[in-house]
Amino acid sequence: MFYLIKLPEETEGFINLSTASDWQTWIRNCLPAGLHDEVRRRLISNLKHVLVALEMKAGLIVPHAKHGRLLFESYFHMLNFEFCVGVFSVCEGLGSAHWLRENGKDGSDADKIGIKDWRSSLQRKFDAEAKFGLDANVGTVKSVRDKLHQDCLGARENIDWHAFSYKEAFVPAASVMKCLLSTNVGDVPGVTNLNAD
Repeated sequence: MFYLIKLPEETEGFINLSTASDWQTWIRNCLPAGLHDEVRRRLISNLKHVLVALEMKAGLIVPHAKHGRLLFESYFHMLNFEFCVGVFSVCEGLGSAHWLRENGKDGSDADKIGIKDWRSSLQRKFDAEAKFGLDANVGTVKSVRDKLHQDCLGARENIDWHAFSYKEAFVPAASVMKCLLSTNVGDVPGVTNLNAD
């Protein structure tokens, strides 16, 4: 049996505002010079699709959180989790690129970059003066991501589903995106719900 959900009027024109190609300039200008061409191409290709997916999720999450009645509650929690996973991927991609260049590498050696390393590089590039609380919010996003992401078998902790709530998961992740988008803001697509208040 299938259920059709009629989206409320407040979501119209808000679900998906840009295309993947709209994000290419912003991503390109957030990456450091000197990356291997193939590494740069793959980062841009991957991140532009993640950003469009994040817009779609934000377009469902925010109206539900503010008005309710839009999504099944369990799906709402999963969307918050997925939003955090996507934001984590954006941070990992951008932070790793900057770590590579800070260490005289171009990515062609497929180096494994530790989370602490790329987080430090991300902080230096996007929130050097710690005005936005970027690193703390990335830590929260990672914590939410790690609730279901299992790096080794049997390591997953018991899940408190409150950790996937709007306030506990989406808000810190959205704050990360707002911070990232404040860099090269002129290259951000003209209309996006990823920097909405």
